[in-house]
Amino acid sequence: MNMEQFQDLLDRHGTDLGRWPREERTQAEHLLADNAEARAALTQARRLDAALSRLIDKQDADDAAVMRVVAKLNARPLPRQKVPLWRLPAVLLDLQFAPAWPRVAALCACAVLGFYIGISGLDRRIDRFDGSFAASSDADFGSLVFEPEPLTGERL
Repeated sequence: MNMEQFQDLLDRHGTDLGRWPREERTQAEHLLADNAEARAALTQARRLDAALSRLIDKQDADDAAVMRVVAKLNARPLPRQKVPLWRLPAVLLDLQFAPAWPRVAALCACAVLGFYIGISGLDRRIDRFDGSFAASSDADFGSLVFEPEPLTGERL
């Protein structure tokens, strides 16, 4: 048996030579008696196994600690939650409105602009050049409704 075969068997069967097949175990024992490199590989593999077993034991201890905490939490009932009388702010805080703020600001700007145009009278047409509006004394309601718009020429 050479060193490559020994390393392959060590990787496949582990560091306990008792678990190896009989033929290969006897060849490995002869190699270990004669070769210092094989003995070093075996001790290095045993160190790796010991480190892995310590890690597994630590994880088992951590899992046991977690299970103890969960058992203590499950032993007691949960405390009664305080419910506010008016839950709307809490509901609104739970939702993600961050992307909606630009849209809400645009909607408010349009509403303010529409209010300003409606209040200033920019949507009323002018009949005469003297600045009087169409709702003067000589214009009737029919002419306001059925006459075409002076700017676009469309009828309402």
